[in-house]
Amino acid sequence: MTYNEKKNITNILSGILIAVVYGIIIYQKYLNGVLDDSNIFRFWAIIILIFIPISIGARIIIMIIFHIFEAVVQASKGNDIEDEMDIVDERDKLIQVKASVISMYIFAFGFVLALITQLFNVSNHVFFIVLVITGLLTDIVSESLMIRYYRRGF
Repeated sequence: MTYNEKKNITNILSGILIAVVYGIIIYQKYLNGVLDDSNIFRFWAIIILIFIPISIGARIIIMIIFHIFEAVVQASKGNDIEDEMDIVDERDKLIQVKASVISMYIFAFGFVLALITQLFNVSNHVFFIVLVITGLLTDIVSESLMIRYYRRGF
């Protein structure tokens, strides 16, 4: 398995882990009455605006740990991973662009689906839950497509 495939798998697992842990924490706070949901839009704005920096910080820490761990493993095998980590060629850029385009279509579909929930007078909570799930799904699909493209050779 190549370095880029391992990095993408790490991104998938960390994205799922961060979202699930944050979701459980927020749900527990909601059940305990810590969060006030009298104004649904303010409630979800707070949840999402807190999630963004937590997710970014956690992913940075996870990627640093991944790079250190991968460098140690490769050094113990006698391989020089620094060359593979630093090189980003046209193939890598094309893979990222192609995966990003497809994942943005998925997010756009999810956004429209979230809007459709409002047509049927479903709770506003469902609108935001669909958006959050679609965002997570977009991330997973994007990373999965990059793994597929790296294995297939684009």
